[in-house]
Amino acid sequence: MRAFYASSLANATVAGAIIAVYTARVAVRPAPSLSEEIARGIVRVRKRLIAEADRRLGERGETVLAFQVLSALQGRGRAAQNELAEHIGQHPTGVSRLLEELEQAGLVRRARDRTDRRKILVEPTARGRAFLEHGRPLVDAAVEEVLSPLAPAERRTLRNLLRRMLDRSDS
Repeated sequence: MRAFYASSLANATVAGAIIAVYTARVAVRPAPSLSEEIARGIVRVRKRLIAEADRRLGERGETVLAFQVLSALQGRGRAAQNELAEHIGQHPTGVSRLLEELEQAGLVRRARDRTDRRKILVEPTARGRAFLEHGRPLVDAAVEEVLSPLAPAERRTLRNLLRRMLDRSDS
């Protein structure tokens, strides 16, 4: 029994030492910088927005990426495939595959540019515009869910700060 007690005491002492070392390492780790906290926050909010919108759209068999493509085309009517990929922040190869799927589903139409045969132009079909019209309230509800902790004045401030950041990075 004495051996068991001594062994248990030794194990407890080792465990205590490990916890003490781990705690000391955690305590020494510097707090993230303000910039790092902001960057992490932006990434986390983006993930929440996408996850919430994807959940809502997914209930209807739709995806955020398809919605992003059609939304980007809505204001333009027609866009070059590579410009569209850049606009939505996706790799051109992935967008090419997605556009194949959207074309097969009858949501977009693709054609070679008559003036530059290297370019592929994409435009929404009537079915694609209807997809967007039905999906918009779901995405709006997802955005509202993520923004719900903010008062209207805070939302305007956030919008203005984001615009300022994006204007600077776009120039």
